[in-house]
Amino acid sequence: MQKSTESIAKHSRKTRIESDLSSTVGARLQVLRKKFGLSQRELARRADVTNSALSMIEQGKVSPSVGSLEKILCAFPISLQEFFSESLELNLAVIDAEDFIQVKRGQADFRILSLSMGDSQTGIYLAEQTYPPGARVNSAWMIHNGFVGGIVVHGRLELHLEGVEYQLDCGDGFNFSLHRDHAFVNNSGQICKLVCASFSD
Repeated sequence: MQKSTESIAKHSRKTRIESDLSSTVGARLQVLRKKFGLSQRELARRADVTNSALSMIEQGKVSPSVGSLEKILCAFPISLQEFFSESLELNLAVIDAEDFIQVKRGQADFRILSLSMGDSQTGIYLAEQTYPPGARVNSAWMIHNGFVGGIVVHGRLELHLEGVEYQLDCGDGFNFSLHRDHAFVNNSGQICKLVCASFSD
């Protein structure tokens, strides 16, 4: 019974290790592919592997053999040692539109980009916010620590900040602590767009 339990535990540890490795390989491969501006289909064609196999690797669902990984990396080209090196730059210079986080609050739409350094998040976010006429978003759903700042790039918007109303026209900006009660309201007859940056600590 003890031997069986030990066997199960070893198998479980092995599975976790393989899963972690698979996720690491997949995440690195996806970032590398996008840095080189390649679609999944194009990389699969260059590496002579199936698109579905490459997709499974990037999602961390399968772990490729060393030979298969070397074959894929030749399409960049980059060595196996460079691929696993801590010095490998994992920040994407260009972010595809579909990779932004999409959030909808009431009638307003948010496209959010989380800034990172290597594998770690910085707690800094960029966002494009779209408010159609009549839209209202208050601070209840947001984090309450840190700061937010932004610029109105199209239309006009009202900022309600702790009981005081401010009219923001195109080109106007704002900057305040997120713990302050606030709301953005579009009482105009046209769509309003903001570009915002926020920092949470």
